[in-house]
Amino acid sequence: MNQSKISVRYAKAFFELAVEKNMLSTAIADMQLLDTANSTIPEFREFLQNPLVVPSAKKKIAASLFSEKIAKESLDFLNLIIENRRESCLHLMLLDIADMYKKHEGITDVKVSAPSALSAAQKQELQAMIEKQYNTQKVLVSETIDTSLLGGYVLQINDLLYDASVKTKLKNIKKELLTKGGL
Repeated sequence: MNQSKISVRYAKAFFELAVEKNMLSTAIADMQLLDTANSTIPEFREFLQNPLVVPSAKKKIAASLFSEKIAKESLDFLNLIIENRRESCLHLMLLDIADMYKKHEGITDVKVSAPSALSAAQKQELQAMIEKQYNTQKVLVSETIDTSLLGGYVLQINDLLYDASVKTKLKNIKKELLTKGGL
């Protein structure tokens, strides 16, 4: 079975449980903690994905690490993943849960790259425009400074990429001149 299908099924089941038990914000915080541990502590990730370690030992360690930090349902979810030997899909499951949460809450992620930091007014204008255009309740803007753009910006909203950078415009002009024999 495709790993993405596996991760979506597990994520959907956990997400629906969290909504049903009215513990969505707790569940999301728990999943963020698990994802942080999984992605920043290589020893934890290697231990969890080690096929030579029996599931009972993994569950015991997981309980000792997380039982006081996350909800019982979140720990049960992690134990189910361990029991079914789906540890290699954990990161994808956590990403899927985060995506489901954002969709549920009407949150749109926006990445903007510009040669200098955006002002507060520019960020507010960008958020207002995207909220109106995409009929979304909340916009989370993450900003990257890329001095190679020379001017303008590159905006990524979900799968849409809008490149209004001076660098790309100059590249397109050069390409057009070369194909028309101007240079």
